Amino acid sequence: MTASVRAVALAQAARRLGAVTALGRLDDRDAATAGVLAASAEALPTAALAAARPAGWRHCDRSWIDAALAPLDPTARAIVDSDRDDPVARWLAARTLGHLAPMPTPGPAITVDDLPRLSARALARVLVIVGRRQLAAALAQATVAEHAAAARQLAWGVEFLREVAEVRADPAAVASLGGRRAAAARTAGLAWTDPLAAAQAGARALASTVRGRGDLARQVAQRLPRPLGTAVAEALTGRFARDGAPLAAAEIRRAIERGSVAP
Repeated sequence: MTASVRAVALAQAARRLGAVTALGRLDDRDAATAGVLAASAEALPTAALAAARPAGWRHCDRSWIDAALAPLDPTARAIVDSDRDDPVARWLAARTLGHLAPMPTPGPAITVDDLPRLSARALARVLVIVGRRQLAAALAQATVAEHAAAARQLAWGVEFLREVAEVRADPAAVASLGGRRAAAARTAGLAWTDPLAAAQAGARALASTVRGRGDLARQVAQRLPRPLGTAVAEALTGRFARDGAPLAAAEIRRAIERGSVAP
């Protein structure tokens, strides 16, 4: 007999609770299958009921877990948001949390692969630093008057002028940032008065580096509060994952070092 995970979970629960006959009162295909399984003398299949919660799921920003739990009633929510590992809990957890990527243990970061190990605040700072450097690279050849005009439009205008000065002082900086044309494309179309703009530009700049690295894009997104993480995930997996030169490893390391230090 081919049985779904839910049917096996129902059969396991019915045997444990001594409620096998109660399954017959449920008008449900899985319940009917569960009734046959539970009433048989054979051992119930368990391979389909492997650990259902993604590894490290609690290292996601809490907003992702809360969003997944929101449709559940309080009892089901409490079961999923626990360490319960019985068949019913596994089925509920797989149904509720199965879309989340496994998460690494938090810790220090050095390379792009380590980004999901950073705290949400540090990771957001890294993305903002990368994004601001992209804007500086895009506008590095503008005039002093144009730089001043751009700075007046930004809440972080002083930092912008500092970034422009650093980029202009280093002949290799623009190349390490992926090139001026790529930087201009990555910063285009963003409302730079929006607090999310710099982080989105940073994610666009990292997209081609993140591409092809398994669950990394999803892990980065899940480490951030969901509104920001959703925007970052879109930037990491959109057209910029295929377009533009990747950032130099030294540029990414520089951003991580700066972002990991609390302001």
